Amino acid sequence: MLESKQQLRASYDYVIVGAGSAGCVLAHRLGVAGRRVLLVEAGGQATLPAIADPPEWPKLQGSDVDWRYVTTPQPGLGGRIIRCPRGKVLGGSSAINALAYQRGHPAAYDRWPEGWRFKDLLPYFKRAETFSGGGNAWRGGDGPLHVLSLADVADRTPLASAFVTASQDLGYRMTSDVGGEVTTGVGWNQLSIKAGRRDDAATAYLGSVENAAIDLLMNTQAAGLAIEGGRCIGVRLAERMVRADAEVLLCAGAIDSPRLLMLSGIGPADHLRSLAIPVVSDLPDVGRHIEDHLLVAGVAYAAKREVPRSHYNHCDALLYVPRTDPDESPEHLVMCLSLPFVLPGVGQLPAPAYVLVPCLMRPRSRGSLKLASADPLAPALIDPSYLSDPADLDLLVEGISIARDIGAGSAFADWRAREVFPGPESTSPAELRKFVLRAADSFHHPVGTCRIGDVVDTALRVKGVAGLRVIDASVFTGIPQAMINAATIAVAERASDLVLAG
Repeated sequence: MLESKQQLRASYDYVIVGAGSAGCVLAHRLGVAGRRVLLVEAGGQATLPAIADPPEWPKLQGSDVDWRYVTTPQPGLGGRIIRCPRGKVLGGSSAINALAYQRGHPAAYDRWPEGWRFKDLLPYFKRAETFSGGGNAWRGGDGPLHVLSLADVADRTPLASAFVTASQDLGYRMTSDVGGEVTTGVGWNQLSIKAGRRDDAATAYLGSVENAAIDLLMNTQAAGLAIEGGRCIGVRLAERMVRADAEVLLCAGAIDSPRLLMLSGIGPADHLRSLAIPVVSDLPDVGRHIEDHLLVAGVAYAAKREVPRSHYNHCDALLYVPRTDPDESPEHLVMCLSLPFVLPGVGQLPAPAYVLVPCLMRPRSRGSLKLASADPLAPALIDPSYLSDPADLDLLVEGISIARDIGAGSAFADWRAREVFPGPESTSPAELRKFVLRAADSFHHPVGTCRIGDVVDTALRVKGVAGLRVIDASVFTGIPQAMINAATIAVAERASDLVLAG
Protein backbone atom coordinates (compact mmCIF):
# COMPACT_ATOMS: atom_id res chain seq x y z
CA MET A 1 0.00 0.00 0.00
CA LEU A 2 1.24 3.50 -0.79
CA GLU A 3 2.36 5.67 2.11
CA SER A 4 1.21 9.27 2.48
CA LYS A 5 3.76 11.87 1.37
CA GLN A 6 4.16 15.33 2.87
CA GLN A 7 7.15 16.34 0.71
CA LEU A 8 5.63 16.76 -2.76
CA ARG A 9 7.15 17.27 -6.18
CA ALA A 10 7.11 20.71 -7.76
CA SER A 11 4.53 19.47 -10.27
CA TYR A 12 2.82 16.34 -11.54
CA ASP A 13 1.51 15.13 -14.84
CA TYR A 14 -1.84 14.37 -13.21
CA VAL A 15 -3.45 15.41 -9.95
CA ILE A 16 -6.33 13.13 -8.97
CA VAL A 17 -8.88 14.41 -6.44
CA GLY A 18 -10.42 11.56 -4.46
CA ALA A 19 -8.96 8.12 -3.66
CA GLY A 20 -12.24 6.28 -4.04
CA SER A 21 -13.16 3.63 -6.59
CA ALA A 22 -12.36 5.75 -9.66
CA GLY A 23 -9.36 7.60 -8.24
CA CYS A 24 -7.56 4.43 -7.17
CA VAL A 25 -8.07 2.87 -10.61
CA LEU A 26 -6.68 5.95 -12.36
CA ALA A 27 -3.68 6.28 -10.03
CA HIS A 28 -2.81 2.63 -10.64
CA ARG A 29 -3.14 2.71 -14.43
CA LEU A 30 -1.42 6.08 -14.92
CA GLY A 31 1.35 5.28 -12.44
CA VAL A 32 2.08 1.91 -14.02
CA ALA A 33 2.26 3.70 -17.39
CA GLY A 34 5.05 5.93 -16.02
CA ARG A 35 3.10 9.15 -15.41
CA ARG A 36 3.83 11.31 -12.37
CA VAL A 37 0.64 11.18 -10.30
CA LEU A 38 -0.52 12.91 -7.12
CA LEU A 39 -3.56 11.35 -5.46
CA VAL A 40 -5.29 13.67 -2.97
CA GLU A 41 -7.64 12.15 -0.40
CA ALA A 42 -9.58 13.88 2.39
CA GLY A 43 -9.60 10.76 4.56
CA GLY A 44 -6.85 8.59 5.99
CA GLN A 45 -5.78 4.96 5.99
CA ALA A 46 -8.46 2.32 6.45
CA THR A 47 -7.53 1.20 9.97
CA LEU A 48 -10.96 0.44 11.48
CA PRO A 49 -11.21 -3.36 11.92
CA ALA A 50 -14.82 -3.29 10.62
CA ILE A 51 -13.58 -2.17 7.18
CA ALA A 52 -11.75 -5.42 6.55
CA ASP A 53 -14.32 -7.74 8.16
CA PRO A 54 -17.23 -8.26 5.70
CA PRO A 55 -20.09 -8.90 8.19
CA GLU A 56 -19.16 -5.77 10.17
CA TRP A 57 -19.88 -3.29 7.38
CA PRO A 58 -23.07 -1.86 9.03
CA LYS A 59 -20.83 -0.31 11.71
CA LEU A 60 -19.12 1.89 9.12
CA GLN A 61 -22.05 4.09 8.16
CA GLY A 62 -22.12 7.03 10.55
CA SER A 63 -18.57 6.29 11.75
CA ASP A 64 -15.46 8.46 11.50
CA VAL A 65 -14.79 7.14 7.97
CA ASP A 66 -18.16 8.40 6.71
CA TRP A 67 -18.77 12.00 5.58
CA ARG A 68 -22.22 11.57 7.21
CA TYR A 69 -24.02 13.58 4.57
CA VAL A 70 -27.80 13.85 4.70
CA THR A 71 -30.43 14.97 2.23
CA THR A 72 -32.71 17.95 2.53
CA PRO A 73 -36.20 17.07 3.90
CA GLN A 74 -37.92 14.90 1.30
CA PRO A 75 -41.58 15.81 0.61
CA GLY A 76 -42.13 12.47 -1.15
CA LEU A 77 -41.17 10.67 2.08
CA GLY A 78 -43.26 12.80 4.43
CA GLY A 79 -40.46 15.30 5.07
CA ARG A 80 -37.97 12.71 6.28
CA ILE A 81 -34.24 13.46 6.04
CA ILE A 82 -32.32 10.54 4.54
CA ARG A 83 -28.71 9.60 5.31
CA CYS A 84 -26.25 9.73 2.42
CA PRO A 85 -23.12 7.84 3.54
CA ARG A 86 -19.93 8.55 1.56
CA GLY A 87 -16.51 7.13 2.36
CA LYS A 88 -14.01 9.52 3.95
CA VAL A 89 -11.10 7.09 3.85
CA LEU A 90 -8.60 5.61 1.44
CA GLY A 91 -10.78 3.55 -0.91
CA GLY A 92 -13.71 5.96 -0.59
CA SER A 93 -17.17 4.43 -0.55
CA SER A 94 -15.76 1.08 -1.70
CA ALA A 95 -14.28 0.83 1.81
CA ILE A 96 -17.57 1.39 3.68
CA ASN A 97 -20.21 -0.11 1.37
CA ALA A 98 -21.84 -3.53 1.71
CA LEU A 99 -19.17 -5.09 -0.56
CA ALA A 100 -21.63 -5.96 -3.36
CA TYR A 101 -19.94 -6.10 -6.75
CA GLN A 102 -22.42 -6.58 -9.57
CA ARG A 103 -22.53 -5.17 -13.07
CA GLY A 104 -26.24 -5.17 -13.75
CA HIS A 105 -28.12 -5.79 -16.97
CA PRO A 106 -26.47 -4.84 -20.31
CA ALA A 107 -29.60 -2.91 -21.38
CA ALA A 108 -28.93 -0.34 -18.64
CA TYR A 109 -25.61 0.57 -20.27
CA ASP A 110 -27.03 0.45 -23.77
CA ARG A 111 -29.04 3.56 -22.86
CA TRP A 112 -25.74 5.41 -22.31
CA PRO A 113 -23.96 7.40 -25.07
CA GLU A 114 -21.97 5.71 -27.81
CA GLY A 115 -18.61 4.57 -26.51
CA TRP A 116 -19.97 3.83 -23.04
CA ARG A 117 -22.36 1.00 -23.79
CA PHE A 118 -22.08 -2.54 -22.52
CA LYS A 119 -19.98 -3.81 -25.42
CA ASP A 120 -17.58 -0.93 -24.78
CA LEU A 121 -17.38 -1.53 -21.03
CA LEU A 122 -17.28 -5.35 -20.98
CA PRO A 123 -13.50 -5.52 -21.66
CA TYR A 124 -12.97 -3.14 -18.74
CA PHE A 125 -15.26 -5.04 -16.38
CA LYS A 126 -13.11 -8.05 -17.20
CA ARG A 127 -9.81 -6.18 -16.91
CA ALA A 128 -10.71 -5.01 -13.41
CA GLU A 129 -11.43 -8.35 -11.79
CA THR A 130 -10.16 -11.69 -10.68
CA PHE A 131 -13.40 -13.67 -10.53
CA SER A 132 -13.61 -16.61 -8.13
CA GLY A 133 -15.18 -18.75 -10.85
CA GLY A 134 -12.32 -18.06 -13.26
CA GLY A 135 -12.04 -15.99 -16.41
CA ASN A 136 -14.24 -16.61 -19.45
CA ALA A 137 -16.01 -14.64 -22.16
CA TRP A 138 -17.86 -12.63 -19.49
CA ARG A 139 -15.51 -12.62 -16.50
CA GLY A 140 -11.95 -11.55 -15.81
CA GLY A 141 -9.39 -13.93 -14.37
CA ASP A 142 -6.36 -11.79 -13.49
CA GLY A 143 -7.48 -8.24 -12.62
CA PRO A 144 -6.54 -6.25 -9.50
CA LEU A 145 -9.90 -6.59 -7.72
CA HIS A 146 -11.02 -9.96 -6.35
CA VAL A 147 -14.72 -10.78 -6.79
CA LEU A 148 -16.07 -13.69 -4.77
CA SER A 149 -19.22 -15.44 -5.97
CA LEU A 150 -21.01 -17.12 -3.11
CA ALA A 151 -21.74 -19.89 -5.61
CA ASP A 152 -18.12 -20.87 -4.93
CA VAL A 153 -18.39 -21.22 -1.13
CA ALA A 154 -19.92 -23.89 1.08
CA ASP A 155 -20.88 -21.79 4.11
CA ARG A 156 -23.86 -19.83 2.79
CA THR A 157 -26.69 -19.34 5.25
CA PRO A 158 -29.53 -21.89 5.13
CA LEU A 159 -31.96 -18.96 5.04
CA ALA A 160 -30.51 -17.93 1.68
CA SER A 161 -31.04 -21.46 0.37
CA ALA A 162 -34.71 -21.21 1.38
CA PHE A 163 -34.93 -17.90 -0.51
CA VAL A 164 -33.47 -19.46 -3.65
CA THR A 165 -35.93 -22.38 -3.49
CA ALA A 166 -38.92 -20.12 -2.78
CA SER A 167 -38.00 -17.93 -5.76
CA GLN A 168 -37.66 -20.93 -8.04
CA ASP A 169 -41.02 -22.27 -6.82
CA LEU A 170 -42.56 -19.02 -8.12
CA GLY A 171 -41.03 -19.60 -11.54
CA TYR A 172 -37.90 -17.44 -11.32
CA ARG A 173 -34.98 -19.20 -12.91
CA MET A 174 -31.66 -19.75 -11.19
CA THR A 175 -28.68 -17.95 -12.69
CA SER A 176 -25.27 -19.39 -11.97
CA ASP A 177 -23.55 -16.00 -12.31
CA VAL A 178 -25.48 -12.74 -11.80
CA GLY A 179 -22.61 -10.88 -13.44
CA GLY A 180 -22.28 -13.19 -16.42
CA GLU A 181 -24.37 -13.90 -19.47
CA VAL A 182 -27.68 -14.07 -17.56
CA THR A 183 -28.05 -11.21 -15.08
CA THR A 184 -31.69 -11.66 -14.04
CA GLY A 185 -33.27 -14.33 -11.88
CA VAL A 186 -32.31 -15.68 -8.47
CA GLY A 187 -28.67 -16.29 -7.64
CA TRP A 188 -25.90 -16.10 -5.09
CA ASN A 189 -24.46 -12.74 -4.20
CA GLN A 190 -21.08 -11.53 -5.49
CA LEU A 191 -18.80 -9.49 -3.26
CA SER A 192 -15.42 -7.74 -3.33
CA ILE A 193 -13.67 -10.15 -0.96
CA LYS A 194 -10.17 -11.63 -1.04
CA ALA A 195 -9.11 -14.31 1.44
CA GLY A 196 -12.02 -13.47 3.73
CA ARG A 197 -11.32 -9.72 3.84
CA ARG A 198 -12.81 -6.74 2.03
CA ASP A 199 -10.96 -6.02 -1.21
CA ASP A 200 -11.76 -2.36 -1.81
CA ALA A 201 -10.39 -0.07 -4.52
CA ALA A 202 -7.41 0.91 -2.37
CA THR A 203 -6.31 -2.59 -1.38
CA ALA A 204 -6.84 -3.83 -4.94
CA TYR A 205 -5.35 -0.99 -6.98
CA LEU A 206 -3.00 0.90 -4.68
CA GLY A 207 -1.79 -2.28 -3.04
CA SER A 208 -0.62 -3.68 -6.39
CA VAL A 209 1.67 -0.93 -7.70
CA GLU A 210 5.43 -1.06 -7.39
CA ASN A 211 8.05 1.47 -8.44
CA ALA A 212 5.37 3.78 -9.84
CA ALA A 213 5.66 7.56 -9.59
CA ILE A 214 2.52 7.90 -7.46
CA ASP A 215 2.46 10.24 -4.47
CA LEU A 216 -0.40 10.00 -2.00
CA LEU A 217 -1.56 12.97 0.05
CA MET A 218 -4.06 11.88 2.71
CA ASN A 219 -6.12 13.80 5.28
CA THR A 220 -6.15 16.71 2.85
CA GLN A 221 -9.40 18.19 1.58
CA ALA A 222 -9.48 19.92 -1.80
CA ALA A 223 -10.81 23.47 -1.56
CA GLY A 224 -11.36 23.94 -5.28
CA LEU A 225 -9.73 23.91 -8.70
CA ALA A 226 -7.13 26.43 -9.88
CA ILE A 227 -8.20 27.79 -13.28
CA GLU A 228 -6.26 30.31 -15.36
CA GLY A 229 -7.16 31.47 -18.85
CA GLY A 230 -9.82 28.80 -19.26
CA ARG A 231 -7.49 25.97 -18.23
CA CYS A 232 -7.38 23.97 -15.00
CA ILE A 233 -3.76 24.11 -13.85
CA GLY A 234 -4.06 22.42 -10.48
CA VAL A 235 -5.94 21.89 -7.25
CA ARG A 236 -6.30 24.38 -4.41
CA LEU A 237 -5.67 22.95 -0.95
CA ALA A 238 -6.04 24.76 2.37
CA GLU A 239 -2.56 26.29 2.34
CA ARG A 240 -1.17 25.69 -1.13
CA MET A 241 -1.86 24.77 -4.72
CA VAL A 242 -0.63 21.58 -6.37
CA ARG A 243 0.03 21.86 -10.10
CA ALA A 244 -0.88 19.43 -12.88
CA ASP A 245 1.12 19.75 -16.10
CA ALA A 246 -1.29 17.58 -18.10
CA GLU A 247 -4.71 17.33 -16.42
CA VAL A 248 -6.64 17.39 -13.18
CA LEU A 249 -8.87 14.33 -12.78
CA LEU A 250 -11.83 14.98 -10.49
CA CYS A 251 -12.92 11.70 -8.87
CA ALA A 252 -14.72 12.95 -5.77
CA GLY A 253 -18.01 11.17 -6.49
CA ALA A 254 -21.54 12.18 -7.43
CA ILE A 255 -21.85 14.47 -4.40
CA ASP A 256 -18.48 16.18 -4.16
CA SER A 257 -17.38 16.37 -7.80
CA PRO A 258 -20.22 18.78 -8.71
CA ARG A 259 -19.68 20.64 -5.43
CA LEU A 260 -16.01 21.24 -6.27
CA LEU A 261 -16.87 22.28 -9.83
CA MET A 262 -19.36 24.85 -8.57
CA LEU A 263 -16.96 26.16 -5.92
CA SER A 264 -14.51 26.72 -8.79
CA GLY A 265 -16.99 28.66 -10.95
CA ILE A 266 -18.16 25.77 -13.14
CA GLY A 267 -21.90 25.28 -13.00
CA PRO A 268 -25.24 27.11 -13.20
CA ALA A 269 -24.31 30.79 -13.58
CA ASP A 270 -27.31 32.16 -11.66
CA HIS A 271 -26.63 29.87 -8.69
CA LEU A 272 -22.92 30.76 -8.65
CA ARG A 273 -23.58 34.50 -8.85
CA SER A 274 -26.05 34.26 -5.97
CA LEU A 275 -23.10 33.07 -3.85
CA ALA A 276 -20.66 35.65 -5.30
CA ILE A 277 -18.64 32.92 -7.05
CA PRO A 278 -17.10 34.19 -10.33
CA VAL A 279 -18.43 32.20 -13.28
CA VAL A 280 -15.75 30.35 -15.27
CA SER A 281 -18.07 28.15 -17.34
CA ASP A 282 -21.88 28.34 -17.33
CA LEU A 283 -22.92 24.67 -17.21
CA PRO A 284 -26.54 24.52 -15.98
CA ASP A 285 -26.52 20.73 -15.57
CA VAL A 286 -23.79 20.57 -12.93
CA GLY A 287 -25.58 19.14 -9.89
CA ARG A 288 -28.77 18.30 -11.76
CA HIS A 289 -30.24 14.87 -12.63
CA ILE A 290 -29.19 13.17 -9.41
CA GLU A 291 -30.58 9.65 -9.43
CA ASP A 292 -30.55 7.07 -6.64
CA HIS A 293 -31.92 3.64 -5.87
CA LEU A 294 -34.60 3.32 -3.18
CA LEU A 295 -35.28 0.23 -1.11
CA VAL A 296 -37.97 -0.72 1.38
CA ALA A 297 -36.70 -1.79 4.81
CA GLY A 298 -38.43 -4.09 4.90
CA VAL A 299 -40.73 -7.06 4.48
CA ALA A 300 -39.89 -8.55 7.87
CA TYR A 301 -40.58 -11.90 9.51
CA ALA A 302 -40.29 -13.22 13.02
CA ALA A 303 -38.31 -16.45 12.87
CA LYS A 304 -39.14 -19.75 14.55
CA ARG A 305 -35.53 -20.19 15.65
CA GLU A 306 -32.20 -18.42 15.66
CA VAL A 307 -31.17 -17.21 12.20
CA PRO A 308 -27.52 -18.14 11.48
CA ARG A 309 -25.24 -15.16 10.99
CA SER A 310 -23.83 -14.63 7.50
CA HIS A 311 -20.08 -14.96 7.05
CA TYR A 312 -20.30 -12.35 4.29
CA ASN A 313 -22.48 -9.22 4.00
CA HIS A 314 -25.74 -10.63 5.45
CA CYS A 315 -27.25 -11.01 1.96
CA ASP A 316 -26.10 -14.35 0.57
CA ALA A 317 -28.81 -14.58 -2.11
CA LEU A 318 -30.83 -12.14 -4.20
CA LEU A 319 -33.32 -11.95 -7.04
CA TYR A 320 -33.22 -9.60 -10.01
CA VAL A 321 -36.80 -9.71 -11.25
CA PRO A 322 -36.85 -10.02 -15.05
CA ARG A 323 -39.30 -8.13 -17.21
CA THR A 324 -41.46 -9.87 -19.80
CA ASP A 325 -38.84 -8.97 -22.39
CA PRO A 326 -35.56 -10.73 -21.42
CA ASP A 327 -33.57 -8.04 -23.20
CA GLU A 328 -34.93 -5.33 -20.90
CA SER A 329 -33.30 -4.53 -17.58
CA PRO A 330 -35.05 -5.44 -14.31
CA GLU A 331 -37.21 -2.99 -12.38
CA HIS A 332 -36.84 -4.86 -9.08
CA LEU A 333 -34.24 -6.46 -6.86
CA VAL A 334 -35.20 -8.47 -3.79
CA MET A 335 -32.47 -9.20 -1.23
CA CYS A 336 -32.65 -11.87 1.47
CA LEU A 337 -31.11 -10.44 4.66
CA SER A 338 -30.28 -12.67 7.59
CA LEU A 339 -30.43 -9.79 10.06
CA PRO A 340 -33.33 -7.63 11.31
CA PHE A 341 -32.99 -4.56 9.07
CA VAL A 342 -35.91 -2.13 9.41
CA LEU A 343 -35.99 1.64 9.91
CA PRO A 344 -36.83 2.91 13.41
CA GLY A 345 -39.91 4.65 12.00
CA VAL A 346 -41.29 1.30 10.84
CA GLY A 347 -41.42 -0.24 14.29
CA GLN A 348 -39.73 -2.72 16.59
CA LEU A 349 -38.69 -6.05 15.07
CA PRO A 350 -38.25 -8.76 17.71
CA ALA A 351 -35.37 -11.20 17.38
CA PRO A 352 -34.88 -13.69 15.90
CA ALA A 353 -35.97 -12.28 12.57
CA TYR A 354 -35.08 -11.96 8.90
CA VAL A 355 -36.00 -9.49 6.20
CA LEU A 356 -36.70 -9.52 2.46
CA VAL A 357 -35.76 -6.14 1.01
CA PRO A 358 -37.35 -4.98 -2.26
CA CYS A 359 -35.30 -2.40 -4.17
CA LEU A 360 -36.29 -0.16 -7.07
CA MET A 361 -33.64 -0.61 -9.74
CA ARG A 362 -34.81 1.92 -12.34
CA PRO A 363 -36.18 4.99 -10.53
CA ARG A 364 -37.97 7.70 -12.49
CA SER A 365 -37.47 10.48 -9.93
CA ARG A 366 -34.62 12.96 -10.41
CA GLY A 367 -33.25 15.51 -8.01
CA SER A 368 -30.52 18.11 -7.76
CA LEU A 369 -27.57 19.23 -5.72
CA LYS A 370 -26.58 22.83 -4.92
CA LEU A 371 -24.02 24.69 -2.85
CA ALA A 372 -25.07 25.76 0.61
CA SER A 373 -22.49 28.56 0.53
CA ALA A 374 -19.14 29.50 -0.99
CA ASP A 375 -17.38 27.94 2.01
CA PRO A 376 -15.25 25.08 0.59
CA LEU A 377 -15.83 23.05 3.77
CA ALA A 378 -19.63 23.30 3.72
CA PRO A 379 -21.49 20.16 2.60
CA ALA A 380 -23.70 20.46 -0.45
CA LEU A 381 -27.50 20.63 -0.28
CA ILE A 382 -28.53 17.18 -1.52
CA ASP A 383 -32.11 16.85 -2.79
CA PRO A 384 -32.73 13.54 -4.59
CA SER A 385 -36.48 14.32 -4.77
CA TYR A 386 -37.38 10.75 -3.83
CA LEU A 387 -40.80 9.63 -5.10
CA SER A 388 -41.35 12.90 -6.96
CA ASP A 389 -42.41 10.71 -9.87
CA PRO A 390 -45.53 8.76 -8.79
CA ALA A 391 -44.43 5.72 -10.81
CA ASP A 392 -41.68 5.04 -8.25
CA LEU A 393 -44.19 4.62 -5.42
CA ASP A 394 -46.28 2.20 -7.49
CA LEU A 395 -43.17 0.19 -8.38
CA LEU A 396 -42.08 -0.06 -4.75
CA VAL A 397 -45.53 -1.36 -3.85
CA GLU A 398 -45.12 -3.92 -6.63
CA GLY A 399 -41.73 -4.87 -5.17
CA ILE A 400 -43.30 -5.44 -1.75
CA SER A 401 -45.81 -7.83 -3.31
CA ILE A 402 -43.00 -9.79 -4.98
CA ALA A 403 -41.08 -10.04 -1.70
CA ARG A 404 -44.20 -11.16 0.19
CA ASP A 405 -44.95 -13.85 -2.38
CA ILE A 406 -41.45 -15.22 -1.85
CA GLY A 407 -41.64 -14.89 1.91
CA ALA A 408 -44.94 -16.80 2.03
CA GLY A 409 -43.48 -19.75 0.12
CA SER A 410 -43.36 -23.27 1.54
CA ALA A 411 -39.55 -23.18 1.41
CA PHE A 412 -39.64 -20.76 4.37
CA ALA A 413 -42.02 -22.94 6.42
CA ASP A 414 -39.24 -24.05 8.77
CA TRP A 415 -38.19 -20.43 9.37
CA ARG A 416 -41.31 -18.28 9.18
CA ALA A 417 -43.19 -17.67 12.43
CA ARG A 418 -45.21 -14.72 11.14
CA GLU A 419 -44.99 -11.63 8.97
CA VAL A 420 -44.32 -8.61 11.17
CA PHE A 421 -44.08 -5.85 8.54
CA PRO A 422 -46.02 -4.67 6.62
CA GLY A 423 -48.22 -7.10 8.57
CA PRO A 424 -51.05 -9.42 7.47
CA GLU A 425 -53.59 -6.60 7.80
CA SER A 426 -51.79 -4.50 5.14
CA THR A 427 -53.28 -5.79 1.92
CA SER A 428 -54.61 -2.87 -0.10
CA PRO A 429 -52.42 -0.73 -2.38
CA ALA A 430 -53.29 2.32 -0.26
CA GLU A 431 -52.04 0.62 2.91
CA LEU A 432 -48.85 -0.50 1.19
CA ARG A 433 -48.22 3.01 -0.11
CA LYS A 434 -48.42 4.30 3.46
CA PHE A 435 -45.96 1.61 4.50
CA VAL A 436 -43.52 2.65 1.75
CA LEU A 437 -43.56 6.25 3.00
CA ARG A 438 -42.39 4.98 6.41
CA ALA A 439 -40.04 2.24 5.24
CA ALA A 440 -38.36 3.60 2.10
CA ASP A 441 -34.66 4.38 2.40
CA SER A 442 -31.79 5.13 0.07
CA PHE A 443 -29.62 2.33 -1.31
CA HIS A 444 -26.84 4.97 -1.36
CA HIS A 445 -26.11 4.88 -5.10
CA PRO A 446 -26.16 8.53 -6.23
CA VAL A 447 -25.20 9.13 -9.86
CA GLY A 448 -25.68 11.57 -12.72
CA THR A 449 -24.70 15.01 -11.39
CA CYS A 450 -22.05 15.63 -14.10
CA ARG A 451 -23.55 13.62 -16.94
CA ILE A 452 -21.82 12.75 -20.18
CA GLY A 453 -23.16 15.07 -22.86
CA ASP A 454 -24.33 17.73 -20.40
CA VAL A 455 -21.27 18.52 -18.27
CA VAL A 456 -18.51 16.41 -19.81
CA ASP A 457 -17.95 15.18 -23.35
CA THR A 458 -17.63 11.50 -24.30
CA ALA A 459 -13.96 11.59 -23.23
CA LEU A 460 -15.12 12.93 -19.83
CA ARG A 461 -13.52 16.35 -20.41
CA VAL A 462 -15.36 19.21 -18.70
CA LYS A 463 -17.00 21.48 -21.25
CA GLY A 464 -15.53 24.97 -21.47
CA VAL A 465 -12.46 24.19 -19.32
CA ALA A 466 -9.25 22.65 -20.67
CA GLY A 467 -7.13 20.26 -18.63
CA LEU A 468 -9.99 18.93 -16.49
CA ARG A 469 -11.96 15.69 -16.52
CA VAL A 470 -14.57 14.24 -14.20
CA ILE A 471 -14.29 10.47 -13.79
CA ASP A 472 -16.68 8.84 -11.31
CA ALA A 473 -20.37 7.91 -10.94
CA SER A 474 -21.41 11.52 -11.47
CA VAL A 475 -20.88 11.13 -15.24
CA PHE A 476 -23.35 8.24 -15.55
CA THR A 477 -26.27 9.14 -17.82
CA GLY A 478 -28.48 6.57 -16.12
CA ILE A 479 -28.25 4.42 -13.04
CA PRO A 480 -27.14 0.80 -13.58
CA GLN A 481 -29.76 -1.73 -12.60
CA ALA A 482 -27.44 -3.01 -9.86
CA MET A 483 -25.12 -1.64 -7.20
CA ILE A 484 -22.86 0.99 -8.78
CA ASN A 485 -19.33 0.17 -7.60
CA ALA A 486 -18.55 -2.26 -10.43
CA ALA A 487 -19.77 0.26 -13.01
CA THR A 488 -17.69 3.05 -11.45
CA ILE A 489 -14.55 0.94 -11.63
CA ALA A 490 -15.22 -0.09 -15.25
CA VAL A 491 -15.79 3.54 -16.27
CA ALA A 492 -12.51 4.52 -14.60
CA GLU A 493 -10.69 1.66 -16.31
CA ARG A 494 -11.86 2.86 -19.73
CA ALA A 495 -11.19 6.49 -18.80
CA SER A 496 -7.59 5.63 -17.92
CA ASP A 497 -7.07 4.52 -21.52
CA LEU A 498 -8.64 7.75 -22.79
CA VAL A 499 -6.38 9.83 -20.54
CA LEU A 500 -3.25 7.95 -21.62
CA ALA A 501 -4.26 8.41 -25.26
CA GLY A 502 -4.52 12.16 -24.71
